[in-house]
Amino acid sequence: MIKGIDTAARLTASQARALKAAGYEFAGRYLVPENYGKALTRAEAEAITGAGLRLLTVWETTAERAKGGAAAGAADGAQALQCARALDMPDRGIIYFAVDFGAQAGDMTAIEAYLRAARAQTAEYEIGVYGPYNVIEYMAERQVCKAYWQCVGWSCGKHSAHRHIYQAEWGKLVAGVQVDINGCADLDAAGIWDYRKEAEDVERYNTMAELPKWAQPTVGKLIARNAIRGSGAPLDADGNPTDMDLSH
Repeated sequence: MIKGIDTAARLTASQARALKAAGYEFAGRYLVPENYGKALTRAEAEAITGAGLRLLTVWETTAERAKGGAAAGAADGAQALQCARALDMPDRGIIYFAVDFGAQAGDMTAIEAYLRAARAQTAEYEIGVYGPYNVIEYMAERQVCKAYWQCVGWSCGKHSAHRHIYQAEWGKLVAGVQVDINGCADLDAAGIWDYRKEAEDVERYNTMAELPKWAQPTVGKLIARNAIRGSGAPLDADGNPTDMDLSH
């Protein structure tokens, strides 16, 4: 099982390196607008992935927001999409939406409507759900989400066979940061992402024009930093190469 953490605290580069040194491979952070103190920023995302960790991204404004059903889901999905694109989050990353309370059977219809409406707004990004056992079971049986993150809270000791991530412990201090402890068997299936893999992925493309549009800004920045090789094409008004030979 691959170990990771999630936290509401913004991580510094040194804290991310300390987490990596302690044996953790991913960090869960909040994909919400930057006016929230817990929001993941682009600079933080680069610091985390630069330290060798991958990112698990979750949308949560209030614990019981999913009770708001389709209207709340549509609004949150649209905002989550903006946040993901602002980070240049690759589309293999999954946006998780939190159900952070002891949901009961009577809540499931509204939660399902919330999640389906959110997915209708997230364009290239698949979604997942964070929540207790009964939420994971209900949504997985109906194939509402691409991935499932089960929390130990309100799960009554039960373990869903559908889960991709399991949040097993709350409120631990690791590398000077208050975190929750998670395990994941397959980071790719769980949509836990980083920027580093972009340099590997571009090797199958020959020019910038062939890259997916979402990848072009990140690849341009990688070339500007000499992380990958370009053709020396002229830069556009934003400082990105207009085209490049990505072959080796």
